[in-house]
Amino acid sequence: MPNIGALLKEEIRRLAKKEARSLMAKLRKDSARLKRTAAEHKRRLAVLERDNRRLVAEADVRLTEGAKASPEEVAQARIGASRIRALRKRLRLTLAEFGRLLGVSTAAVFQWESKKGRLKLQERTRAAIVVARKLGAKEAKRKLELMAPKPLTKKKGRRKK
Repeated sequence: MPNIGALLKEEIRRLAKKEARSLMAKLRKDSARLKRTAAEHKRRLAVLERDNRRLVAEADVRLTEGAKASPEEVAQARIGASRIRALRKRLRLTLAEFGRLLGVSTAAVFQWESKKGRLKLQERTRAAIVVARKLGAKEAKRKLELMAPKPLTKKKGRRKK
């Protein structure tokens, strides 16, 4: 006579395996679908990043389009704090906007405006300032719009409890 306990145990094990297999099949399908979706998102992200790099490079080229500075102009340019401040005010730009237009940080523009006398700047920055001198306020705003969009900022407010 067979052992009833062993038979019950074996039957429970068989039914549990069958149930687990059906549940795992659903999970495998969901996992495969999620992996395909993630792969598709990675491909789309790569395409968007490539397009973004291209557009940013085009915007940088557009900044110097039409108004180029010769090496002699750049070398002879007298750039001081008061001239930087006056140029920024003439273009009606904030520190951040002026920094983005020149390709430098907001803090750099602030430091330039705070210093006394002539500024020691990199060649690329000097060239950008010479080119910016040739721009009008509307043209400067338009060039800023063509460049990369403004970063998103968090809204400051009270946290709800």
